[in-house]
Amino acid sequence: MAEPVKLKHKQATPPSNTPETPKNSSNSTVVTSTPSQPKQMNLVIPKDVDRLRARSAWDSVQKVTNNSNKKKHGSLARNMPTYIQVNGLAQTLAFLKAKDEAHHKWSLDSLSTWFREIYPNQPDSFDLLNTIINMDSKTYRLATNESLAFLQWLKRFAEAELGTEE
Repeated sequence: MAEPVKLKHKQATPPSNTPETPKNSSNSTVVTSTPSQPKQMNLVIPKDVDRLRARSAWDSVQKVTNNSNKKKHGSLARNMPTYIQVNGLAQTLAFLKAKDEAHHKWSLDSLSTWFREIYPNQPDSFDLLNTIINMDSKTYRLATNESLAFLQWLKRFAEAELGTEE
């Protein structure tokens, strides 16, 4: 099983079942897991995470603005949050990985890039799908919420810059 990783997640207050909430010096809150939980990660919650999501999404959209199939990219970005809500994060990532089209690879790469930013100590061979399917259920829910938050920015920028096929 893969080693747990840090997840930066926008959350107003830590869960009530955590024993303590120490502050660190980088404008973020560290939520530590209880000793009875098996191999839980520490959540690092930066105060400007939404701006970081926006920057990463903007960078992803800018990579395909001159692409001849940019409307396919825009349409997929528009539908990704729905795919995750209906099918789940792992199933959606598996779908993207199975497809051999540029816009599917772009969506998977965009999410992978964002997760590399919020999971800073990943190896160069980081595989988002493998990481997601090896998470415990609590971390999986947090990763799903983080994916949806990131994809809202990707969707906004893609609609503005790339257009859609619909």
